[in-house]
Amino acid sequence: MRHLADRSYVVLIDGPDGEVEVGRTRRTRDVLSTARAGAARVLGVPEDGLGLDDIALTFARPPYGTDGQWVRIVAVENSHDASEASEIGLLGRAYWFDHEAAWFVTVTGSGTSLHPGEHLDFAPSVTDEEVAAFDAYISGANQRP
Repeated sequence: MRHLADRSYVVLIDGPDGEVEVGRTRRTRDVLSTARAGAARVLGVPEDGLGLDDIALTFARPPYGTDGQWVRIVAVENSHDASEASEIGLLGRAYWFDHEAAWFVTVTGSGTSLHPGEHLDFAPSVTDEEVAAFDAYISGANQRP
């Protein structure tokens, strides 16, 4: 898998003739299904003939974002779920978690959760009040037993 500048993904597989592009997607959650369909096509086997052990996904660190930077959550997986939708607009600090191919984002009052890069604004406007609230939240969390 390779990140593109627009935060979409190129899905590549190692086939009999070397590395082959098998598709592109704008959503992290679609990378595995794109890889499975592409591998089946390139290898000439039915897609249901490929097991989870037959595909090993490798997500490279994206070229955008740095650990500890401010981000704003701009989308969630299920906007109809009130608990998820309540995160839209929140400011947090992000850290890349390669095993999940997503960002750990800590936000004031909500704690830390995983978010794919396409759900985050990596150049948000940040107010002094938001920074102060975040710092107070983190300081309080560090003082709990």
